[in-house]
Amino acid sequence: MMTRHTPPPSTPFGGTLRSLRRAARLTLEELSEASGVSVRALGDLERGRSRGPQRRTVDALAAALGLDDEQRERLQRLADAGRERGGAPTPPYLLRTVPDFTGRKRELAELESLGTGTRTRAVVLFGPGGQGKTTLAAEALRRLSGSFPDGCVCVPLHGMSDSPLPADEALVLLLTALGLPSERIPVDPAAREAVYRATLATRRALVVLDDAADEAQTRPLLPDAEGSLVLVTSRRPLAGLEGVRRIRLGGLSGGESATLLERILGTPRVDGQSESVTRLTELCGHLPLALRIVGNRLSSRPSWTPAHLVGQLADEGRRLSGLVAGDLAVRSALTLSYGQLTPPHRLLLRRLSLVPGHDTGPDLAAVLTGEDPLTTEDSLDLLVDRGLLEETAPGRYALHDLVRLFAREQLGSEEPEPVTRDVRRRMADWLLRSASAAGRRFEAPGAPEPWPGEPAPFTPGSAEEAEQWLTAERSNWAGALPLMFAADRHQEILHASRTLYWFSDRWCQWPEWRTLFSHGARSAAALEDRAAEAHQLNCLAWAHSVGACRYEEAEELALQALQLASETGDLDQQAWAWSYISGACGGLNRHAEAAEAATRAARLFEATGDFAGRAVSQRVLGTALRESGRAEEALALHRDLLGARTGDVPDLNEFLAAILRYEIASDLLALERWSEAADAFRSVGSPSSHSGADDRLRARTLLGLATVLEHSGEPTEARGHYTRARTLFTAIGDMTSAREATAGLERLG
Repeated sequence: MMTRHTPPPSTPFGGTLRSLRRAARLTLEELSEASGVSVRALGDLERGRSRGPQRRTVDALAAALGLDDEQRERLQRLADAGRERGGAPTPPYLLRTVPDFTGRKRELAELESLGTGTRTRAVVLFGPGGQGKTTLAAEALRRLSGSFPDGCVCVPLHGMSDSPLPADEALVLLLTALGLPSERIPVDPAAREAVYRATLATRRALVVLDDAADEAQTRPLLPDAEGSLVLVTSRRPLAGLEGVRRIRLGGLSGGESATLLERILGTPRVDGQSESVTRLTELCGHLPLALRIVGNRLSSRPSWTPAHLVGQLADEGRRLSGLVAGDLAVRSALTLSYGQLTPPHRLLLRRLSLVPGHDTGPDLAAVLTGEDPLTTEDSLDLLVDRGLLEETAPGRYALHDLVRLFAREQLGSEEPEPVTRDVRRRMADWLLRSASAAGRRFEAPGAPEPWPGEPAPFTPGSAEEAEQWLTAERSNWAGALPLMFAADRHQEILHASRTLYWFSDRWCQWPEWRTLFSHGARSAAALEDRAAEAHQLNCLAWAHSVGACRYEEAEELALQALQLASETGDLDQQAWAWSYISGACGGLNRHAEAAEAATRAARLFEATGDFAGRAVSQRVLGTALRESGRAEEALALHRDLLGARTGDVPDLNEFLAAILRYEIASDLLALERWSEAADAFRSVGSPSSHSGADDRLRARTLLGLATVLEHSGEPTEARGHYTRARTLFTAIGDMTSAREATAGLERLG
């Protein structure tokens, strides 16, 4: 009886050569005659009996088949791969796993859930370059292989290369890896796709398509039946694909980043270096590729400590050059993405590195390029799709720290310095004009318009819209101040400071107010306008005291303002200076001095007819009296103030009334009149006109009420209020008060 011989399976090179020969309508004999390669050698190549041919053979075959340069290069790549594998029948291409794989628990859990189910047919794992998409796919393949009894197949699509693998050639590789004999692989791409889908429909296989370029390359490689699963990795979300699950990869968490470095280096190398390791993860932006490079560099330099590498990478100008280890480089990964952009999109990416803050909206981005905002928004979305930009919130876009450094490098090398300087100044001017236009919404009617300029500033249609813009862009308009100051735009800085004066009271804890008013004071000094300087110093004292609880600095600034206001005879600014001195003294527990300063402020405000100012200073006086042990006097003063006229600004009246109700409740607490105090704290209310200050007032009210309830024997309710107060204090950065709330919780057990 004769034994049937089963020929070895074809290689990817052989299958591709056979497909190209059929597409050219050539027999083996005709291709042999045209190329000079023997018929026997051609047959061995197509059947996978021969290892990958040398370049001269591939060149001869390419010429005979009429291939273009890209097709020739792909055929050569397959030949090189065949030689590397020793000419044996080509096994499926497998992704390389890493022994120190770290993090991605949520993503892996989702992939494992999808892989063990039956309904999902395709998953797109996408994200910026360097986020470890291929590494995650390899780990998922390792964990899921047992769920796919018909095998796992991986094909590199080379999407980020100059010549991505065409779908019809990828189908040859896939069908070959799935065991289909080369003679059964159709020449027609549509027929080939149908055979591929039919093959997957009868099996439960896992297919990984690594580094997909776009939807056109990927769509023919997706299954149309349940059972098999295709996992695609790409820098783009491939939003045009239908019926796929998408998982976006971002950076690792701080803890995961540190753990990855420890696993690469080993515990002895990082022992006692936690601070330096944490700093390294921050300098890497928690990007897995950068962390891998840092770990490998330290591994190859046993004498280096993490602190030594921190010193190298801390310099932004050298950081990307330092993030290189062998053939791994962050700059190379970013260059691939940058090279695939059109010139207008490259221009936008470069100029986004000029934005002072962390993120931006389309209006500001449009100022950088001169395009209209709608076109710019489309361009921003494209950069998000290409993995070069992150959409941190709807309509807000941010560069990863390392992408920002890369974009800044490209800006320096591709655009002349005078052009960059003009763009930067145009941006700063627009930001301050827009901030002034928004701030006018909170000023008295008739407040001056912003200075003229192009492009036109953002002009809000309502106070709500103005507040949204000022909040979203606050790091940017504050970041414009140093640029305007360097350009001697002092009048404009003062204008912006004055128009944002009333708005600042709504979000008193923003650190940007210290930036604004310090530049305002310096600009006033540069203009030798001592009256304006006194006003700005008072505003700066307020920002240090109310906004940051930095009372010593606040007192010093208010004393400087008092001296200038006294020299110019400005009673109003003298009154405000004494008021801020009083608040600072109270914060420093110098209550007698606080009471004296508040009394002086109240008298001056009465002389100038500023009833709101007088109410503010008398409220501070009452607080000083209470803290000095004179709670009855404080209570009487605060109650008189609540019933009196407090000014002509409705928002101020509402907010000041809430503060006075809080002060009355605190007076009753000091007097240990528990029941009255509880009722008073519950009646404080929370006006919506001073958003940031409201959070502090609400937290203090909760703390006071919790204290009253603790003394009243109601621990359950007290515990809830202490907990909410601690959460609010922590959110606004008042850790001293947060510790008070924690102490209350500890007392309750």
